[in-house]
Amino acid sequence: MLYKYHCACCEEALPSYNKACPKCGSHHIRSPINLWVFCVVTCFAAVLVFKLVHIYIEDTQDTQTQPFILDVLNQDNTHAPKK
Repeated sequence: MLYKYHCACCEEALPSYNKACPKCGSHHIRSPINLWVFCVVTCFAAVLVFKLVHIYIEDTQDTQTQPFILDVLNQDNTHAPKK
C-alpha cells in the first residue's frame, strides 16, 4: 500500500482495517485521504488560474490598434479619383 494510515499519537503506520493503534491504544487514526484532497484542490486552483490568465490575454488582444501613418496615406491614395 503506497499511502498508509498513521496513529496521531505515536505515528505508527497502520493498515486500513485497524480501529485502534496496537502500540499505544489510541483510536485517533489519521487517513491518507488528506493528501488526495490537497492534490485535487491544488489542480483545480491551477486550472482556474490558467483559465483566468487565458481569458485576460484574449480580452487584451481584442483591443484596436492605431493605424500606421503609411496605412492612412495608402488608404487616401486608393480612394483618389482615377484620371
